[in-house]
Amino acid sequence: MLQKPIVAKVVSLLCLVWVSGCKDTEACTKARNASSDAWKAVTESAAKNKVTPSIGLDELPADKKGPHVEAWGTIEKQAEMISSSFAYEKITWNTADPAQQKATSAFDGYFAKDKFKSFDIQLRDANDKFKAATAACRQ
Repeated sequence: MLQKPIVAKVVSLLCLVWVSGCKDTEACTKARNASSDAWKAVTESAAKNKVTPSIGLDELPADKKGPHVEAWGTIEKQAEMISSSFAYEKITWNTADPAQQKATSAFDGYFAKDKFKSFDIQLRDANDKFKAATAACRQ
């Protein structure tokens, strides 16, 4: 006779855990999608800045053109990897984590980063969304 109330409590507890898991899943999905979108925008901006930067590619000294294209190419590639990592329910952290560090480092080491203030804001926003997705989704 004592087993029925225990079974009912266990079932109730499992239901509560399952329902609260849905809230976490919803929060993770929102954070994951926001991060994916933010990094997709970073990818697009980096691709644009690589070939038609606001400072003018032709205005760069010859010795700066290669490093310019390399830096923006790195940011573009890494941002695409991050966006793709967050595109699906199962986040590929082993890809996203190093890509996030490489993209941020590439911009931090870029010789003319002070001339790309709007991109700096966009990158910081994407990094904030990355952190929010990490908090909501990482176990």
